[in-house]
Amino acid sequence: MLLALHKSRWGLRVRATVSNRVMANAIGIDTKKTDRLTFAIGCGIAGVAGAAFTTIGSTGPTSGSLYIVDAFLVVTFGGAASLLGTVVSAFGIAQTQSITEFFLAGSMAKVITLSLIVFILMLRPQGLFASKVRR
Repeated sequence: MLLALHKSRWGLRVRATVSNRVMANAIGIDTKKTDRLTFAIGCGIAGVAGAAFTTIGSTGPTSGSLYIVDAFLVVTFGGAASLLGTVVSAFGIAQTQSITEFFLAGSMAKVITLSLIVFILMLRPQGLFASKVRR
């Protein structure tokens, strides 16, 4: 996805639409079509992730509730508009939690990881890899 977003024509259109929808529409990018295609690709990726999740454990109505906080932390910590930030923050959070769980209990590892993330977000509220915005 990272290569597609940065090396393809579709990725250029997506980045332009996300950056400034009105200007992207003004230069001839069909933003509605871009939205539909991006949504379809996102749904496809979510379907593949769901299929992969069923190989790990059983699924039910509440099977995603264990991961919702971690997913929110990954997106917030990495920067909401950055795919690279999401990947790096997911790796960093997972490694921090795994190393801490080796020395402490699982719940204490989650508390320490969450405290570390909150402290870092207090210093840098836009996330690690926030997109640059001109003011």
